[in-house]
Amino acid sequence: MAASLTAAGLAKNPCFLRRQILKSPFYPPLSYVRGPRIVFIRRVFFSYAIKASKAPETKATGSSPGLYSAQTFELTAQNVDLVLEDVRPYLISDGGNVDVVSVEDGVISLKLQGACGNCPSSTTTMKMGIERVLKEKFGDAIKDIRQVFDDQPSETTVEVVNSHLDILRPAIKNYGGSVEVLSVEGGNCLVKYVGPESIGSGIKAAIREKFPDITDVVFKS
Repeated sequence: MAASLTAAGLAKNPCFLRRQILKSPFYPPLSYVRGPRIVFIRRVFFSYAIKASKAPETKATGSSPGLYSAQTFELTAQNVDLVLEDVRPYLISDGGNVDVVSVEDGVISLKLQGACGNCPSSTTTMKMGIERVLKEKFGDAIKDIRQVFDDQPSETTVEVVNSHLDILRPAIKNYGGSVEVLSVEGGNCLVKYVGPESIGSGIKAAIREKFPDITDVVFKS
């Protein structure tokens, strides 16, 4: 739509605005969203669209740069925290928050708090909301974004990883598959897996997200 649309005009026709947002390639498909995060994702993108129609780009000088600013920044913990100020109000409204644990060698470690950290959709919150914002602002400087959990064990062992995969085993069994961790050594995790490739990708993601010290997951049939 043309830039001549005013905030007042958008407010008078919210249904039209919603249709435009839903058509946008940047709007996340709701099939990837679960539970209370549906409200979060819709609120975030709908609010950002109205916000962008009202105000010009914001200069980053000690305050949040704004999600629609074209600026990119040096990857530091302070700048990551600054960018996340635009996301926090929506997380807080859903009973959660996000903390920057560390930024080192291009790897950002974040900890979701409250409802955002405990609900089954926390990974969706990371992927569809927080990660997207950070990658837009820091670009190729980001090598990885990791979620840190409170109950993360001090030592990653075969037994601990196998226990974590228990949440996936019912789904794997339904497809006639099986999974067993054989070894964890030097950042490499060897897994005996039989089953669909799509579920195999989910197993790798589940291991790496839970255990940041595991950098490579190798399947053995």
